[in-house]
Amino acid sequence: MTSQTPDGERIKVSLSASDITIEAGQVAQLVITMHNLQADPDRLTIEVEGIDVEWYMIPVPAVNVGPGAHTSERLLFKIARHSANLAGAYPFLVRVQAMETGEVGVAQATLTLKQFVALQVEINPKRALATFFNPLNDFDVTVSNQGNEHVNLQLFATDPDDKCAFEFDDDRLTLRAGQTEVVPLAVRPKVATILGGSRLHQFSTTARSTDDSYVVATVQGQIEERALITPLAAILSGVIVLGIFAFLHFRPSPPKPIRINSFTASAKKVVFGSDVTLSWDVSGTSPQVIIKRHVGEDGQEVNDPGEQSKPIGVVTVKPERPTTYFTLVVRGASGQQEITKEVVVQVDAPPAPPQPRITKFEADYLRVHPGDPVNFSFAAENCKDIILDPEAAHISPNDMNHKVSPVETTVYTLRGIPLVEQYKQVSKTITVTVVPRDQCLADISAFSLKEKVAYIGTPIHLSYSVKYARSIHISTDNNSFDRDVDPHGGKGSVEVSIEAPTTFILKATDSAGLVAVKQVTVVPVARPAAAPANLPEPGATVPGNTPQGGAQ
Repeated sequence: MTSQTPDGERIKVSLSASDITIEAGQVAQLVITMHNLQADPDRLTIEVEGIDVEWYMIPVPAVNVGPGAHTSERLLFKIARHSANLAGAYPFLVRVQAMETGEVGVAQATLTLKQFVALQVEINPKRALATFFNPLNDFDVTVSNQGNEHVNLQLFATDPDDKCAFEFDDDRLTLRAGQTEVVPLAVRPKVATILGGSRLHQFSTTARSTDDSYVVATVQGQIEERALITPLAAILSGVIVLGIFAFLHFRPSPPKPIRINSFTASAKKVVFGSDVTLSWDVSGTSPQVIIKRHVGEDGQEVNDPGEQSKPIGVVTVKPERPTTYFTLVVRGASGQQEITKEVVVQVDAPPAPPQPRITKFEADYLRVHPGDPVNFSFAAENCKDIILDPEAAHISPNDMNHKVSPVETTVYTLRGIPLVEQYKQVSKTITVTVVPRDQCLADISAFSLKEKVAYIGTPIHLSYSVKYARSIHISTDNNSFDRDVDPHGGKGSVEVSIEAPTTFILKATDSAGLVAVKQVTVVPVARPAAAPANLPEPGATVPGNTPQGGAQ
């Protein structure tokens, strides 16, 4: 460890090295040891003098040190790899000052920045053209010394085939660090060619240090050599001569005048959003066909659908409200007047969208026990969404069925959401009644004799009306009739003949096996002989008397 602090000072500074060598872009470190030889503690600050502040960093610039104690801190060096930071030795001072007493201690060291070389060569233009009458081309060679010390350079240029001659204005130059110099370079082919094709010569321009042959930079350039006469030019000359002869011999006739034979629209009146087909037929020499349009009499004309590639053709357009004017513009050869033709298409407002409608809302059972399934079937038109409340279930239009299992009597509402906002929702309701498990669902609303009088041996008809039954059975007390009837529909009648008073029993069974029963007793009477006129028919009800036959 070295020190340059005189004896007797109260603040003593020691450095880990008196010479620090660093490469541009790298990091070096110096350790500073500070001794507080005072009788009291003090806060010591570190300062560096003599070098650029951007070259170093003090991580801890101030530290508290007790009396007779010492401490060490780091001084970090990092110098950017830039030509402005020149190579060389830079002496500097490290100054440590006590904040309380003002005592100062210093130490000296030297920072040596190593040299680096960065050479760059560019050429402008990258490529040039040498012709028979103008073979010489001038290039600008730009040489830049991007290192941190001066360099002595020699310039030279070569091409692999040795077909070109090169001449620098000055082939030797000295560049300071960061200096750029532009040197003119003249390049020409060594031999001028009279007949032949184009040839491309690639050459290299090199800048090399005269002191260090490893310091070199190269750039590529190209020069295209063209002969006085190329084979293609000779062929084209012959073609041109033949063309002139053919033109004079077969001189074309004057262009035909342009003409619009027809310009029509497939419809003169359409509904908004409909397509219209425009067709045209144009004749003449090389006509240019353009279709323009404007909406309304004062609308701005736009080039749409624009230029067409054929003199006869069709195009599909979509006119706008209220009226769209289409103009066919035809332009002929130079000097011919432009001609136009117009068609008008009236556009009506689109029809109002259809109203939403629920066409079907049915349940397979309207009276169930708690938890029994009920299946709803739906059909709706012009709805974007279908919702079943109170479940708020969204019904898919592809599956117009929905199953529920109510546990209490519930009013179900089917809502149809319209396609457009200005329409109101539509709805239908169905009430599903839930009865206790021990109560029969089946409801016999009617079971009676259809005829007014039952005659012995004559067929009679018993009509019934039953709801919510899974099966219906009709029997008699004398076993003369015993039959199941179709429960679907819930209404019907049976035909039977009896000879004596008979009690008919109707049993309706629900999905849980519970049974509802209703009876009707029929007493038949003998059919009477033909009665004299104005006499009451046999079996007719007489006031104050009980009928002789019928249901009881």
